[in-house]
Amino acid sequence: MSLKIAILASGSGTNAQVIFEAVQQKKLDAQICLVLANRPDAKVLERAKNFGITHCLLDHTLFPSREEYDKKVVETIKAHGADCIVLAGYMRMVTPYFLASFPQRVINIHPAVLPSFPGVHGARDAVGYGVKFSGCTVHFVSEEMDAGPIIIQAVTPCLQSDTEESLQNRIHCLEHKIYVQALQWLAEERLEIIGHTVHLKGMDRQKANCVDVESGGLSMNALIYPPLERE
Repeated sequence: MSLKIAILASGSGTNAQVIFEAVQQKKLDAQICLVLANRPDAKVLERAKNFGITHCLLDHTLFPSREEYDKKVVETIKAHGADCIVLAGYMRMVTPYFLASFPQRVINIHPAVLPSFPGVHGARDAVGYGVKFSGCTVHFVSEEMDAGPIIIQAVTPCLQSDTEESLQNRIHCLEHKIYVQALQWLAEERLEIIGHTVHLKGMDRQKANCVDVESGGLSMNALIYPPLERE
């Protein structure tokens, strides 16, 4: 089954670019129906244009309420034939109406190992707290911020020398590895939510992947679970 996805983003769109490339290289069984940004200066629109992908701007500041904005977003997404929503640096909370329009089909990636450090500054909060591990999480979106059922997580050590930027760079490398995998599992209809737990159908290996992550001249191991099946 090929996913028909709409990608929503607010900024540079590096995760969106990885998804574009995965579809182009046939590593992800998906059709990108639309890329939508809520900010006029979002570089993701330029990235989509370079790949020949349909894209549009809906400036949220031109709408009287969050609800009115999301109604227009849902209308636009459905008009382009998408039925799965990929949030890729989309800096807005979606409304209950939005989630009800795409039940269990809205996916997000967060730069922290949830449920620790929800919100917009995952790496900053991790460095400030002094944790020894951080990472990222792909999850289904729920009405509560960064609290939906978790699909896959990746974990990297935090170093004494880490700044928000250095940790964020390593986390970005991990995001690029796990987001496409999560979407491929969704395309294969292998994700089942039982209670608040996402079960992966047909998973043979119970061990986490150990992968190398390089950023800023630094190389270190990271753990990913459930294990990657595609790279």
